[in-house]
Amino acid sequence: MQVYQAQDRRIELKFLLTPEVSRQVRNWAREQMDPDPHCTTAIGDSYAINTLYLDTPALDIYRKTRLGGTTKYRLRRYAAEPVLWLETKSKRNNIVQKSRTSIPAAQLPLLQQLESTDDLWPGDWFRQSIQKRGLHPSALVHYQRFARVARYQDQHIRLTIDNQLAGQKCSRWEIPGQPSDRSDLYLGGEIMELKFHDILPPLFKRLLLEIPLISTGFSKYRTAVASNL
Repeated sequence: MQVYQAQDRRIELKFLLTPEVSRQVRNWAREQMDPDPHCTTAIGDSYAINTLYLDTPALDIYRKTRLGGTTKYRLRRYAAEPVLWLETKSKRNNIVQKSRTSIPAAQLPLLQQLESTDDLWPGDWFRQSIQKRGLHPSALVHYQRFARVARYQDQHIRLTIDNQLAGQKCSRWEIPGQPSDRSDLYLGGEIMELKFHDILPPLFKRLLLEIPLISTGFSKYRTAVASNL
């Protein structure tokens, strides 16, 4: 398979939507923006995401201790695809920095090896990072993501709405395409994110003027852990 590696720095604004407001925003986005190529009409212009979050046994990342730092480490799988994304993500003042690498799902066990069997393995940077920090599986989160895209000043901008959020404690190195034994993370609401670089695009300014929205600092990982403590 082809290996993808990427780094990105952007601004992300989160908003809490009621089901009614979510319908309004989706209709607006369908009129104003293009479909995300990963979405399918079979599940409402959306795609499924499964994310395995890593933490220390003492949950230092969740508890925001000095040892935990401010960076999240996670493995992401889209639906039941045979590809995993190894990701680090940090956020400060709405500015997000992300690094990610793709590997075949069959290579997941390599993350548990003490030493890499191949200096050229694209996931080795992630393996070294999580082993240095003593990170292990902590929580598995599943949701569906509605997504639309556009361009502003030669850069991609995105609007996403996450719904059907569910999560569970997880200590296993596995990411099933459809997790079982999950519990709802947020009943009756959905999470919208506006993603862009540098300055708020006029398109998003118009959205915020046309539809009143409530900003939020909602964290899928923290909510998943808190609901299962």
